[in-house]
Amino acid sequence: MKIYLSFTVAASKMFFRRKSSIFWSLFFPVVTMLVLGNAGFIGYSAPNVGLYINGEINDEAVDKLKASNSITIRDYLSESEALAALEKGTLSALITLNNNSKITVTTREGDIAEQEVVENFVFKMMNENTGEIKNVSNEIAEMNYQGYKGFIVPGIAAMAIMQNGIFSVVFTLLSYKNQGVLKRLKAAPISPSHFIVGHLISRVTIIILQTFVLLLMGVFVLDVSIGQGNIFAWINILFLSFLGGILFLAIGLAISSLAPNEDSAPAIANLVTFPMLFLSGVFFPIDFLPRIIGYISNLLPLTHLAQGIRLSALYGNSSIMTLPQIGITFAWLALSFFICAISFKWE
Repeated sequence: MKIYLSFTVAASKMFFRRKSSIFWSLFFPVVTMLVLGNAGFIGYSAPNVGLYINGEINDEAVDKLKASNSITIRDYLSESEALAALEKGTLSALITLNNNSKITVTTREGDIAEQEVVENFVFKMMNENTGEIKNVSNEIAEMNYQGYKGFIVPGIAAMAIMQNGIFSVVFTLLSYKNQGVLKRLKAAPISPSHFIVGHLISRVTIIILQTFVLLLMGVFVLDVSIGQGNIFAWINILFLSFLGGILFLAIGLAISSLAPNEDSAPAIANLVTFPMLFLSGVFFPIDFLPRIIGYISNLLPLTHLAQGIRLSALYGNSSIMTLPQIGITFAWLALSFFICAISFKWE
């Protein structure tokens, strides 16, 4: 136990002595989060609007809605599914067509621009062109939507876990290999588990602290509500940070072991992390991506880590409610550890 503790303390000291480590693990994610959170991205454009048909409706009316270039229509078979997409930010509004010649436009509280755009569009397309649906009403859905700021804060936290986990291990092991540290450790009376576990404990502790610093920055600087007052949501964020930290540390170890030489390891690390930055729902919902790319996104480990943290941070979900995300993260963790076990080398 003393050997594990000694390795943990030594690894932590070496991490904080490197200015580049502090920059990439904390300063860079904080600046990225604050810039994107205040930039107002996902502002007005042709909005994604859900369409739910309640009953039998004239096909001509539906065709008129879908023919417009002013809004992008997405069909939903379930009203609850459409409202969930509205709460997530995938939709800007929901149009419900009823068989009693009544149409309802549902928006979030405060989305005045979206409400006016969709209502005006409905009046013009339905009343002027078909003359069938004349009663248009508006509803404000009661939901917890915090805009792009709320979306980006958990995403950046997940991104920081990935970057810290992979790059800190890759560059640390490269440094140890170049300096001959690993060869000397191999001759010392310790097992590989002492070295690996000591580094894992040190890095995971730093990753958890980093995650909570980023979330607290979101609370106090961007005014994002985290956890919705549910202590179990915070516990789940802690657990996901721990699990994600181990996962990406294991991926970093695998990259370091599988890289044929020191020059190729950073390139492989970037090859692994770069696609996940843009395909895992860090900066924008994966629902915005083409369907075939969305299938690929759902295979990536960062996608489910970001989703799990986001569900707990924005909606107060506990571990039970994020079991799918936790399960897939565990599956990736098992695969990564298997690769590490068969590929780790002291030289």
